[in-house]
Amino acid sequence: MLDRLKQWLFPPSPLAIWRVRIEADAIVTSDGIGTTRRLAIDDLKRVVVATDDSGPWGADFVYLLYGPAPDPVGIFPIEAEGCLEFVDWLSARPGYDGRALQRAAGSTSVARFTVFERDS
Repeated sequence: MLDRLKQWLFPPSPLAIWRVRIEADAIVTSDGIGTTRRLAIDDLKRVVVATDDSGPWGADFVYLLYGPAPDPVGIFPIEAEGCLEFVDWLSARPGYDGRALQRAAGSTSVARFTVFERDS
């Protein structure tokens, strides 16, 4: 009975159905409703965190994964399952900028922060 009340009062965030995982040769993202994208690790060129001013009610902290093309290949919010593991993995890579991630975490405005960039 208390579990039902808890779920009714505090429903899970719809952003929590997103997923990101690191495989041996790729980063796989899923939006939880059918769209799955795969980016070869060797093709990862840049990771950008996009923030906005929607506060706790919206997707105000989103990771954008870029390959060789100008548009992002993968997108997932900070609430995505596997996000912490992704950040741990990314932070061990040359080109990671932890200070940019800290600035993004403190942002309350519409902004973009490059947290990883592979040297060409």
